[in-house]
Amino acid sequence: MARWDEIELLQLQYAIAVYDQQGFNNAAAYLGIDQGFLSRQIKLLEKRLEFNIFQRRARPLQLTNAGSEFLQAARQIINQFKQTVELGQRLNRAEKEQLNIGINTSIANSILPDILRAFREQFPTVELMLYEMASYDQIEKLQHQQIDLGFFHLHNLNNINNNNDNDVLTSKLILQERLVIVLPKNHRFAERISIKLEELRNEQFILPPDHLLHNLREQINSLCANAGFQPRVRQEAAWISTVLSLVAGGMGISLLPANVTNLQRSGVFYCEIQEQSPVLEIVAVWRNDHVSVILENFLDVIENIVEIS
Repeated sequence: MARWDEIELLQLQYAIAVYDQQGFNNAAAYLGIDQGFLSRQIKLLEKRLEFNIFQRRARPLQLTNAGSEFLQAARQIINQFKQTVELGQRLNRAEKEQLNIGINTSIANSILPDILRAFREQFPTVELMLYEMASYDQIEKLQHQQIDLGFFHLHNLNNINNNNDNDVLTSKLILQERLVIVLPKNHRFAERISIKLEELRNEQFILPPDHLLHNLREQINSLCANAGFQPRVRQEAAWISTVLSLVAGGMGISLLPANVTNLQRSGVFYCEIQEQSPVLEIVAVWRNDHVSVILENFLDVIENIVEIS
């Protein structure tokens, strides 16, 4: 009875090579092994199979009937094994092909969908893990290599750099936006193209909390101060969607980054500020010591999208 469980994969490859190269000498040279070793391996294989693969006296080299069937099956086994290995390698790469990205509301409401769509079209096997978090959380996770890339406002990164604590991080400008006025739909100023900030001095404001979005609140306060007043804050809300809902409900007005105009929220009206509004710069940030082909590909996609935008 053939000892098939003792047959090695290499022996199948040796037998295929002997036939394809038409002889032991040619096959040994092709395989880069000793001819005597190759002959012994084929004899051992035939012993385990209990039949001859080759007609030794035939010239050119020919297969026995059993050998012909065997080599056909051997080729299928080798091909199937290669396909299985390649599949395993692809699955292994897929497990590693993951990019962890921190995002904020501004990028999510603006060009992030375009970036994600373009990247997935080019690199469909890469898994993108998105985490919505505040700028300081993104910076901390970048420093500890817990995310690969972050999107947030440049002034947050500058504050860290000014303290000389963030030399490892590098950035790329993604977009610039100004603040807009958000009014309830039935507000007396609704439908106006622009409004002077000084006209809002008596309004009730719905604003993001200072402890979560300090730099945004600081810019809003500074802008209002230049107009001669400090905003009268009736309510704070951490999520932009909540701010819009409260404005729509008539609880007050707000000043928010211009990306909110992309949100189809009923009950609110967006209006330009007549005064020069500060420019908010959104950047992509990553570690300059992070070597990753996936990250480089993602940055290339970002660059292309920014150029088009």
